[in-house]
Amino acid sequence: MTQRQIENLIKIGTVAEVDPNKNRIRMKHGGLTTDWLQYFVPAAGGVSVWRLPSVGEMGVVFSPSGETENGFVMVGIASDSFPSPSSSPNETVIKFPDGAKIKYDHQSGALKAEGIKTADVEASVQVTIDTPMTAVKGQLHVHGLLTYSGGMSGSGGSGTTIEGSFNHIGEFNNEGKVVSNGVQLDDHDHPDLTSGGNTGKPNK
Repeated sequence: MTQRQIENLIKIGTVAEVDPNKNRIRMKHGGLTTDWLQYFVPAAGGVSVWRLPSVGEMGVVFSPSGETENGFVMVGIASDSFPSPSSSPNETVIKFPDGAKIKYDHQSGALKAEGIKTADVEASVQVTIDTPMTAVKGQLHVHGLLTYSGGMSGSGGSGTTIEGSFNHIGEFNNEGKVVSNGVQLDDHDHPDLTSGGNTGKPNK
């Protein structure tokens, strides 16, 4: 093996170009740029992970027999251009180019996704959330049938509006006014044809 081949066995460089269609990258080390090379991903079998390296990201080129055209790249070395997204020993953090983060603190047991714009979960059968309390900030829009089995309680806001037919089964208790078509049901009277006056109001 020549001295050049020995020197080429392991090279540290930065990503110069990426080709997402061919799933290849080119690395720059010194004043040279490699051919299009494969790169490591966390998994590439029955479980596969897609994560295209970023231009400027540091990595290592491993070249069997010292031939860089047959090399492959391991990226993921923190640098000044792409510093580590956390310095806490208790956190595992994934940071995305738009600033969004997925963070898990394995000391406090807290999982947090921040900086995202939308989140979609598609399931063909069911999604179950098992927690003593679920808090929703903002509006909750349910496109299908809303079914609950543990009761419902609420307060505040500007009231509740239901459009469409409303069917109730069971006892109905109300405190406050009950108005139907502009008539307050618990505080009104009717003409009394017998006496010529009005009937008395409902007993409260």
